[in-house]
Amino acid sequence: MNSSLELGKIMGIPVRLHWTLLLVILYVAWAFASFSQTVYGNTYGFGDIEPAQMRWLYSLLFAVVLFACVALHELGHSYVAHKNGIGIKSITLYFFGGVASMEEIPRNPRMELQMAFAGPAVSGVLGFISVYLAGPAAAYGGASSALAIMLWTLGIMNLILMAFNLLPAFPMDGGRLLRAWFATQMPYIKATRRAADIGKIFATLMFLLGLSSLNFMLLFVAFFVYVGASEEEKATEISVSLEGISVRNIMSAPVRSIALDMTLDELKELMFREKHRGYPVMDGDTLTGIITLTDLQKVAEAQRAVTRVDQVMTRKLYLIGPEEEASTAMKMMNDMQIRRLPVIAEGRLVGIVSREDLVRAIELCREREH
Repeated sequence: MNSSLELGKIMGIPVRLHWTLLLVILYVAWAFASFSQTVYGNTYGFGDIEPAQMRWLYSLLFAVVLFACVALHELGHSYVAHKNGIGIKSITLYFFGGVASMEEIPRNPRMELQMAFAGPAVSGVLGFISVYLAGPAAAYGGASSALAIMLWTLGIMNLILMAFNLLPAFPMDGGRLLRAWFATQMPYIKATRRAADIGKIFATLMFLLGLSSLNFMLLFVAFFVYVGASEEEKATEISVSLEGISVRNIMSAPVRSIALDMTLDELKELMFREKHRGYPVMDGDTLTGIITLTDLQKVAEAQRAVTRVDQVMTRKLYLIGPEEEASTAMKMMNDMQIRRLPVIAEGRLVGIVSREDLVRAIELCREREH
């Protein structure tokens, strides 16, 4: 089941809405409809607007526009990436903000600086424009008019979004800015580790502050930042470790394949004997599918003696060439949520590359570094 709804395409990039964001839009609408506060002559919240139907209508509209601004923030990143030849697969709006799924993270520090700064810059521009327009709106309809409240609150929220994203910690944009700056002075992986360490320090300080003040939102953000820093460090180490290594160098070959008419009982015995969890299925010299332990387990044990491999195998195949980079294989497996890729050269099956092969290559590369 797909957990996100595609809203459309901008610059050819699919923009998706995760279902959790619908809940947050309702929560934001409720929050801003439930209070009203005036600070230095500027009003936040729609709690004083009557009748109640109009109060809720304005609050819901504000919530939708606010998350449209989050989408524009991500489009800022995407525009700069697209301009520099980096593909964007999609933009997904989650409950905590937006995420642009890029085909690759640029290793050029200057390019990463531009990309990372583009999102906060968009939020900053939207914030300042909204705050500026709130003045004429207040002069025309009064400081407590719905339009003045909406523009002022939207402006402040965008400026907060800009400031939050500039925190020097992954996965915020500030963490990428920090890494790009470090990368001008040291190797990319070391720059990532340094930026991730600083992010973890920020997360720890936020956690202690949230614990002392019993601020559960701050505790959640601290956890989010700490996990984000750890994941970015791990993903970068894996990507860098596999650079320059071809699939040919790590694939399993020659390939042990099985025939279409093998029964699942026979396959089970083969798996136990050879300690493999998956096999390519061949019809002569033609690859027709992949059969895995997961496919086997979907069939009741009593039926396995009369069920053939070709009846349950996975026919949709994702293939890779032997000269492709190992990092490409890792990315394909992560994107497609699969554990192995048949390796095809000149139309023939020449090997299999699995997650285990990739993990082994990463471990050997790390050992070589030490």
